[in-house]
Amino acid sequence: MGTDLTKASNHLPRIAIDAMGGDFGPASIVEGAIEASRNLEANLFLVGDPNEINSQLKGRNYPEHRISVVEAKGKVGEYDHPIMALKRNPEASIVVAINMIRQDKADAVVSMGPTGASMACASLTLGLFEGLERPCVGGPFVGLSPNTAILDLGSNIDCRPHQLFDFAVMGCVYARKFFGINEPRVGILSVGAEEGKGNKLVRDSYQMFKNSNLNFIGNVEGMDLLSDKANVVVCDGFVGNILLKFAEAMGDGLYAFLKHRLAGRINENELEELATAVWGLTNRSRMSSGPFFGVQGNVVVGHGASRYDEVAAAIATANRCIEVDLLDSIKRELHGFQQEREVN
Repeated sequence: MGTDLTKASNHLPRIAIDAMGGDFGPASIVEGAIEASRNLEANLFLVGDPNEINSQLKGRNYPEHRISVVEAKGKVGEYDHPIMALKRNPEASIVVAINMIRQDKADAVVSMGPTGASMACASLTLGLFEGLERPCVGGPFVGLSPNTAILDLGSNIDCRPHQLFDFAVMGCVYARKFFGINEPRVGILSVGAEEGKGNKLVRDSYQMFKNSNLNFIGNVEGMDLLSDKANVVVCDGFVGNILLKFAEAMGDGLYAFLKHRLAGRINENELEELATAVWGLTNRSRMSSGPFFGVQGNVVVGHGASRYDEVAAAIATANRCIEVDLLDSIKRELHGFQQEREVN
């Protein structure tokens, strides 16, 4: 059984986990939390239906002092309208989890539930950094280029130049903290490398980036995304989400293709290993969960179909956000560039 919330030691990172989110509900989430508890020095809070959660914990071998159960009632479904669902059910698991940050009962939240609901709840409950108009989602989008983060991957369909610039600033902090790159190379995704190429948003953004203190390398094209030419690539969420979904489909398609063409030609275990490796290289691996950028709280979201090991990886990402002080670093960086913008 999970321990009581009040019994958790308070000197370790505290991570609230939406146990009801994702396609597989408490089963994979609880399994992932158990796996994470064996490898992390952190207090984990499973938020959701206590009966369902405790039934998954029963009889399992794990450090009980590291996992607690926090009651919530219901969840937000994949096809629910985010704002309406949050209003209808203020005790849903994602709402309770994010409120734990606001109440200083957690340092981070992890959810495999609907991204829209998580983003809406985090923005409304925790607020955005001062001077920031829009939050965004981003991170590495394909295994072939693990040190290239793309922002935005879907939360802002229409953007303005200064919003893309804010995304780039936050992406640079992420690249420094997670990739270990001191001077991340920044590019704007476009249809040509030349300065005058691109739609109005790209053309209007170019000069702002060029005149800034960012390590701006100019426009980057689709083929550059696999070359490590840029470490931070910005685009509006319309383009970013199409790119993300295409990459996901490409990975799935190549996986199926290899399984079909090589069936019977090589050992079945070797074939599965090869197909899985290709899937990981050509897809945005579900292991690469990422934080919301711009929200005043560490909120990490993963793929809805995440398995237990991918849930554990998302929890590790949340723990890393806490360890590297990602929030304060982004806040300071945004403030510095906002002051620079006001002067200019």
